[in-house]
Amino acid sequence: MGEQWGFYFDTNKCMGCSACAIACKNRHGAEAGGVDWRRVERVSSGEFPDYNEQNVSLSCMHCADAPCEKVCPTNAIEKRESDGIVTIDRDKCIGCKYCGWACPYGAPQYGDEGLMQKCNLCLDKGPGSGADAPSKNDQEDPLEPACVDECVGDALHAGPISELMDLASQAAADRYANDQTSVIVEPPNNDATAENASNSIITPFNAGD
Repeated sequence: MGEQWGFYFDTNKCMGCSACAIACKNRHGAEAGGVDWRRVERVSSGEFPDYNEQNVSLSCMHCADAPCEKVCPTNAIEKRESDGIVTIDRDKCIGCKYCGWACPYGAPQYGDEGLMQKCNLCLDKGPGSGADAPSKNDQEDPLEPACVDECVGDALHAGPISELMDLASQAAADRYANDQTSVIVEPPNNDATAENASNSIITPFNAGD
Protein backbone atom coordinates (compact mmCIF):
# COMPACT_ATOMS: atom_id res chain seq x y z
CA MET A 1 0.00 0.00 0.00
CA GLY A 2 1.18 3.53 -0.78
CA GLU A 3 1.82 5.91 2.05
CA GLN A 4 -1.33 6.84 3.95
CA TRP A 5 -2.53 10.44 3.65
CA GLY A 6 -4.53 12.11 6.36
CA PHE A 7 -5.05 15.15 8.54
CA TYR A 8 -3.37 16.61 11.62
CA PHE A 9 -5.65 18.65 13.88
CA ASP A 10 -4.51 20.73 16.87
CA THR A 11 -7.39 21.31 19.28
CA ASN A 12 -5.37 24.02 21.04
CA LYS A 13 -5.23 26.20 17.91
CA CYS A 14 -8.81 25.81 16.69
CA MET A 15 -10.85 28.98 17.31
CA GLY A 16 -14.14 27.48 16.17
CA CYS A 17 -14.51 30.03 13.36
CA SER A 18 -15.73 27.38 10.87
CA ALA A 19 -13.61 28.85 8.07
CA CYS A 20 -12.59 25.26 7.28
CA ALA A 21 -16.20 24.16 6.81
CA ILE A 22 -17.07 27.20 4.68
CA ALA A 23 -13.99 26.75 2.51
CA CYS A 24 -14.93 23.12 1.96
CA LYS A 25 -18.44 24.09 0.86
CA ASN A 26 -17.10 26.76 -1.49
CA ARG A 27 -14.61 24.48 -3.19
CA HIS A 28 -17.03 21.62 -3.67
CA GLY A 29 -20.10 23.63 -4.59
CA ALA A 30 -22.20 22.64 -1.57
CA GLU A 31 -25.07 24.95 -0.67
CA ALA A 32 -25.24 26.62 2.74
CA GLY A 33 -27.34 24.52 5.10
CA GLY A 34 -26.97 21.46 2.90
CA VAL A 35 -24.39 18.73 3.18
CA ASP A 36 -21.37 19.23 5.44
CA TRP A 37 -18.23 17.41 4.38
CA ARG A 38 -16.49 19.22 7.25
CA ARG A 39 -18.01 20.77 10.35
CA VAL A 40 -16.87 22.18 13.67
CA GLU A 41 -18.28 20.68 16.85
CA ARG A 42 -17.87 21.91 20.42
CA VAL A 43 -16.90 19.22 22.92
CA SER A 44 -17.30 19.84 26.65
CA SER A 45 -15.81 18.06 29.63
CA GLY A 46 -15.86 18.38 33.41
CA GLU A 47 -18.09 20.40 35.69
CA PHE A 48 -17.81 23.89 37.14
CA PRO A 49 -15.26 25.14 38.17
CA ASP A 50 -13.25 22.63 36.12
CA TYR A 51 -15.40 22.90 33.03
CA ASN A 52 -13.72 23.01 29.63
CA GLU A 53 -14.78 23.24 26.01
CA GLN A 54 -12.81 22.38 22.89
CA ASN A 55 -13.58 23.07 19.25
CA VAL A 56 -13.19 20.05 17.02
CA SER A 57 -13.06 20.19 13.23
CA LEU A 58 -14.41 16.94 11.78
CA SER A 59 -14.60 15.33 8.34
CA CYS A 60 -14.13 11.82 6.98
CA MET A 61 -11.46 10.08 9.06
CA HIS A 62 -10.31 7.86 6.15
CA CYS A 63 -10.30 4.88 8.52
CA ALA A 64 -7.78 2.07 8.20
CA ASP A 65 -10.58 -0.50 8.15
CA ALA A 66 -13.37 1.71 6.85
CA PRO A 67 -16.78 0.49 8.10
CA CYS A 68 -18.55 2.35 5.28
CA GLU A 69 -16.66 0.31 2.69
CA LYS A 70 -17.55 -2.96 4.42
CA VAL A 71 -21.31 -2.38 4.29
CA CYS A 72 -21.58 -0.89 0.80
CA PRO A 73 -23.62 -3.43 -1.23
CA THR A 74 -22.44 -2.10 -4.60
CA ASN A 75 -18.72 -1.66 -3.82
CA ALA A 76 -19.05 2.03 -4.54
CA ILE A 77 -16.78 2.93 -1.62
CA GLU A 78 -13.07 2.21 -1.84
CA LYS A 79 -10.20 2.46 0.64
CA ARG A 80 -7.55 3.25 -1.95
CA GLU A 81 -4.38 1.17 -1.88
CA SER A 82 -2.43 4.00 -3.47
CA ASP A 83 -2.84 6.64 -0.73
CA GLY A 84 -5.34 5.30 1.82
CA ILE A 85 -8.00 7.88 0.99
CA VAL A 86 -11.59 6.60 1.12
CA THR A 87 -13.52 7.58 -2.01
CA ILE A 88 -17.04 7.11 -3.36
CA ASP A 89 -17.92 6.20 -6.96
CA ARG A 90 -21.36 7.76 -7.28
CA ASP A 91 -22.04 5.92 -10.54
CA LYS A 92 -22.28 2.81 -8.36
CA CYS A 93 -24.03 4.41 -5.35
CA ILE A 94 -27.70 3.51 -4.97
CA GLY A 95 -28.37 5.80 -1.99
CA CYS A 96 -29.17 2.98 0.45
CA LYS A 97 -27.45 4.93 3.29
CA TYR A 98 -25.91 1.82 4.83
CA CYS A 99 -22.60 3.72 4.90
CA GLY A 100 -24.18 6.52 6.92
CA TRP A 101 -25.42 4.09 9.52
CA ALA A 102 -22.05 2.31 9.69
CA CYS A 103 -19.86 5.41 10.03
CA PRO A 104 -19.36 6.47 13.69
CA TYR A 105 -18.37 10.00 12.65
CA GLY A 106 -21.32 11.06 10.50
CA ALA A 107 -19.02 11.55 7.50
CA PRO A 108 -21.27 10.26 4.69
CA GLN A 109 -23.63 13.01 3.55
CA TYR A 110 -26.56 12.87 1.13
CA GLY A 111 -27.62 15.65 -1.19
CA ASP A 112 -30.98 16.24 -2.81
CA GLU A 113 -30.35 13.42 -5.31
CA GLY A 114 -29.92 10.98 -2.39
CA LEU A 115 -26.42 9.80 -3.31
CA MET A 116 -23.53 9.71 -0.84
CA GLN A 117 -20.81 12.33 -0.86
CA LYS A 118 -18.04 13.15 1.62
CA CYS A 119 -14.52 14.48 2.10
CA ASN A 120 -12.03 13.08 -0.41
CA LEU A 121 -9.07 15.05 0.98
CA CYS A 122 -9.51 17.33 -2.06
CA LEU A 123 -8.42 14.75 -4.59
CA ASP A 124 -10.66 16.77 -6.89
CA LYS A 125 -13.58 19.19 -6.69
CA GLY A 126 -17.27 18.40 -6.34
CA PRO A 127 -19.49 15.56 -5.07
CA GLY A 128 -18.31 12.15 -6.14
CA SER A 129 -15.02 13.49 -7.43
CA GLY A 130 -11.72 11.84 -6.72
CA ALA A 131 -12.64 8.19 -7.18
CA ASP A 132 -10.49 7.94 -10.31
CA ALA A 133 -7.95 10.60 -9.36
CA PRO A 134 -4.26 9.71 -9.35
CA SER A 135 -2.72 8.85 -6.01
CA LYS A 136 -1.73 11.82 -3.90
CA ASN A 137 1.65 10.10 -3.65
CA ASP A 138 2.08 10.28 -7.43
CA GLN A 139 0.91 13.86 -7.93
CA GLU A 140 3.67 16.40 -8.47
CA ASP A 141 1.72 19.23 -6.84
CA PRO A 142 -1.29 17.72 -5.02
CA LEU A 143 -4.20 20.06 -4.32
CA GLU A 144 -4.12 21.38 -0.75
CA PRO A 145 -7.43 20.68 0.97
CA ALA A 146 -9.56 23.83 1.16
CA CYS A 147 -10.03 23.40 4.90
CA VAL A 148 -6.27 23.53 5.41
CA ASP A 149 -5.87 26.46 3.03
CA GLU A 150 -8.34 28.60 4.96
CA CYS A 151 -7.58 27.60 8.55
CA VAL A 152 -6.71 30.93 10.16
CA GLY A 153 -5.42 29.34 13.36
CA ASP A 154 -3.04 26.88 11.61
CA ALA A 155 -4.88 24.08 13.40
CA LEU A 156 -5.36 21.86 10.34
CA HIS A 157 -2.71 20.25 8.17
CA ALA A 158 -2.89 17.50 5.54
CA GLY A 159 -0.31 15.25 3.97
CA PRO A 160 1.42 11.88 4.27
CA ILE A 161 1.14 10.61 7.83
CA SER A 162 4.93 10.38 8.18
CA GLU A 163 5.20 14.13 7.53
CA LEU A 164 2.28 14.99 9.79
CA MET A 165 3.94 13.06 12.61
CA ASP A 166 6.65 15.73 12.65
CA LEU A 167 3.99 18.13 13.97
CA ALA A 168 2.63 15.79 16.62
CA SER A 169 3.39 15.75 20.33
CA GLN A 170 4.19 12.42 21.97
CA ALA A 171 0.63 12.30 23.35
CA ALA A 172 -0.85 12.79 19.88
CA ALA A 173 1.48 10.18 18.37
CA ASP A 174 0.61 7.67 21.10
CA ARG A 175 -3.09 8.25 20.57
CA TYR A 176 -2.73 7.84 16.82
CA ALA A 177 -0.84 4.56 17.26
CA ASN A 178 -3.90 3.15 19.02
CA ASP A 179 -6.40 4.64 16.60
CA GLN A 180 -7.96 3.29 13.41
CA THR A 181 -8.35 6.62 11.68
CA SER A 182 -6.02 8.67 9.49
CA VAL A 183 -6.32 11.81 11.60
CA ILE A 184 -3.71 12.78 14.18
CA VAL A 185 -5.41 14.76 16.94
CA GLU A 186 -3.42 16.96 19.26
CA PRO A 187 -5.00 16.68 22.73
CA PRO A 188 -5.80 19.79 24.79
CA ASN A 189 -2.91 21.28 26.73
CA ASN A 190 -4.98 21.11 29.90
CA ASP A 191 -3.78 17.77 31.25
CA ALA A 192 -6.79 17.46 33.53
CA THR A 193 -9.17 17.35 30.59
CA ALA A 194 -6.94 15.95 27.86
CA GLU A 195 -8.06 12.38 28.14
CA ASN A 196 -11.77 13.14 28.34
CA ALA A 197 -11.71 15.61 25.49
CA SER A 198 -9.65 13.33 23.27
CA ASN A 199 -12.08 10.51 23.83
CA SER A 200 -15.02 12.78 23.12
CA ILE A 201 -13.57 13.63 19.72
CA ILE A 202 -14.15 10.11 18.55
CA THR A 203 -17.48 9.64 20.33
CA PRO A 204 -20.16 8.72 17.79
CA PHE A 205 -22.71 11.52 17.59
CA ASN A 206 -24.20 11.34 14.15
CA ALA A 207 -24.28 7.82 12.76
CA GLY A 208 -26.33 7.98 9.62
CA ASP A 209 -28.25 11.11 8.84
